[in-house]
Amino acid sequence: MPSCSPSSSPTEAPSGNSVNLFYPEWVKGSEGCRNDGDEPDYMAVNPTEWLSSTRDACCKKYFGGYMYEDCMGRYPPDHDDCNSMLFYPDWNGSNKKCINDGKEPYYMLSNHQLFLSNTLEECCEKFYEWDFYTCSGTTPELTHGEFYPDWSGGGSTCLADGKIPDYMIGNQKWFLSTTLEKCCERHFYWDINECLGTTAVGTDKWYASYEDQKCVQDCSGAPPCGGVAEPWDQKYTSKEQCCKDQLSWVAKCRFK
Repeated sequence: MPSCSPSSSPTEAPSGNSVNLFYPEWVKGSEGCRNDGDEPDYMAVNPTEWLSSTRDACCKKYFGGYMYEDCMGRYPPDHDDCNSMLFYPDWNGSNKKCINDGKEPYYMLSNHQLFLSNTLEECCEKFYEWDFYTCSGTTPELTHGEFYPDWSGGGSTCLADGKIPDYMIGNQKWFLSTTLEKCCERHFYWDINECLGTTAVGTDKWYASYEDQKCVQDCSGAPPCGGVAEPWDQKYTSKEQCCKDQLSWVAKCRFK
């Protein structure tokens, strides 16, 4: 097995971070538990019998009593060993994070390269990618602004209150914006004035009022104004063109 800190450069690049379990080292004068990847083959093929995911579990199992303290301090992480404990997904508990209490199920220990990880971040990225920040207990870096669409109240609002949902943080490029205007334009373009908190202003162009079967102007006030048009309404510079394109079946459209 490859060690976490090999003594020489490997001939081939490793496919990923190697996860090494702890095994008992019984050489006289060097007794202890290591996870440098050099356990004997008979231990490697029977991990649930010989190997452990934490130094503590290994030392308690093979060097209990007066030898325990020596075992725990014999091989610090700055040797070839990786770390003192490995992380696994807590599917039998809260199922929101990775833990390193050495109580992983046997099936995880038997397939430790898949289920165990050297660091909390590696475990969270592998098994809780959709909720990485809750799992790792870290604060995300906002790379695309702090404004996000608030769909919780049923309105058309963008907020910058620091309460961004995790699923939006996971896809910042789409959900987050650097300004209120950009957020409203992307997520509430059909109701942008409410989102911005501004009053809609018409363009004085013409659009079709299908309810009245005539073309009206995009403005507020007396006819021919028909109110400010919706963002999806097609607008025209002339009433004639509006009637021709949108209400061609209404013979008197141009005279209404």
